[in-house]
Amino acid sequence: MALLSSEDIMIKSHLKSGTALLVSFSLIAPLPVFAQSADGVFPCIAPSGEEVADADQFAQSLIASGIAVLDEGTCSQHALDQALASGGDALAAALAAPTAAAPVEEAAPVEEAEVAVEPAVVEEPVVEPEPEVVAQEPTPEAVAEPVSAETAPEAAEILVPEAGEAGGDVVTDEERQAIAEANAAAQAAPSAAATAEGDAPAAEILTETITDDDVRTSDQDFETSIGAAAPAAASTGEGGLSNFEKALLLGLGAVVVGSVLNNGDQVVENTGDRVIVERDGELRVLKNDDQLLGRPGAQVATQTFNDGSTRSVVSYEDGSQIITIRSRDGSVLRRTLIRADDGSEVVLFDDTGKIEAVDFAKLPSLASLEAEQTAQDATLVAALQRALFVDVGRTFSLQQIRDYKRVRALAPQVEIEAVTFASGSAAIDPSQAEALADLGLMMRDIIEADPSAVFLIEGHTDAVGAASYNLALSDRRAETVALALTEYFAVPPQNLITQGYGEADLKVPVLTNERANRRAVVRNISRLLN
Repeated sequence: MALLSSEDIMIKSHLKSGTALLVSFSLIAPLPVFAQSADGVFPCIAPSGEEVADADQFAQSLIASGIAVLDEGTCSQHALDQALASGGDALAAALAAPTAAAPVEEAAPVEEAEVAVEPAVVEEPVVEPEPEVVAQEPTPEAVAEPVSAETAPEAAEILVPEAGEAGGDVVTDEERQAIAEANAAAQAAPSAAATAEGDAPAAEILTETITDDDVRTSDQDFETSIGAAAPAAASTGEGGLSNFEKALLLGLGAVVVGSVLNNGDQVVENTGDRVIVERDGELRVLKNDDQLLGRPGAQVATQTFNDGSTRSVVSYEDGSQIITIRSRDGSVLRRTLIRADDGSEVVLFDDTGKIEAVDFAKLPSLASLEAEQTAQDATLVAALQRALFVDVGRTFSLQQIRDYKRVRALAPQVEIEAVTFASGSAAIDPSQAEALADLGLMMRDIIEADPSAVFLIEGHTDAVGAASYNLALSDRRAETVALALTEYFAVPPQNLITQGYGEADLKVPVLTNERANRRAVVRNISRLLN
């Protein structure tokens, strides 16, 4: 059996990538590993057969035995991640040696620097100063020794075989669709919020006024760190949970790390604002898609139905309203705008009806779409205003656009090269936000001309670090870009959809801290939807 796995689907970070890449990098250079909560992880039986009580003992066992595959013993992936963090260079050197029977002298720690990114959103632990740099993120528990490509020059040239685990489609779009259809067929009924009238009985009706304290701005970081332990209260449904976690608790069950939800998903990460789950061999991010809609002074009335699905009405001071229906896992199913001037309804997207399956045989190949993207990579205006590369004679659901790369690749993309992020951060400095002016003003103009226009903001990382960590981080950063566009350039938030893809869609197929892979992308998906 191979070294661990972990990765996502759409939200995607393929399971194979996370741990396998983690260990691969450990063999190349000392890397900060993103530790998981130790709750319930230890004690366990190491592959060597001995019982280990904590990460330090597990690391020493691995150093002594040189065995890092988990087809023997009872230690989990979380345990291995913690051991790799604890063992540091000594464990990396031991695993790299032909026969790892004893600890190897540790290399001198590398001083943390800051990394710059050419095309935008950054991730990854390593850093080396450059004009515009960004670094991938060490968690608070593992800030010790970030690595840069400079410390491991050979690593920079290591290509992923045939696009590799992180960059390749471990699960193809066709396979992903077949899994989704099978899962949908197994569901007892559609979300109650999608079938009920606005005055239908609900398990809970909550009305609140948004205040300044309720709204995160683009220059603020998240209160919770990725990799932190999930709140203990999540297992009991008691106080201390976010509204998002409470909704998931009702619809899917307890969201503590390691638990299995009612739909079979296993919780890999929980930061309060996002839950990373393993579903059908891939990672997926669950989050509240309405987070962008919060503005101070707005009134929010939310019906939470017995299955955990919700219907919310956000009423703004100018008289406009946004009505959103979400499924029990928080995914947005339908969003409409009620205009203040004439009370007319604008449907932005609607995934509540029957959705036609995608016939991928009728779509252009990904290679041809990427070639078209390169050929048409002209001006910002041209990329955002051009509807599609190819008109395939049909529209798609928002979920299909999010899930299937060949579908969203039909719409031209614009890479955001102006924004960089500090290591481990999802905040944007106001001075950097100003560099988004051309993009923001163009998007605002398009929406003014067509209120039903919808833009997808994607977050991507390189392949360094745990897949679940990269997925959560990329999704948070996509949200921050959307916040900045709204705050500084008045881009209507209801017209923005954010999605993190972590390391699942590498632009450059390498396993190193490649700056080109740390990026944010914007697509005008209006013609794909409507």
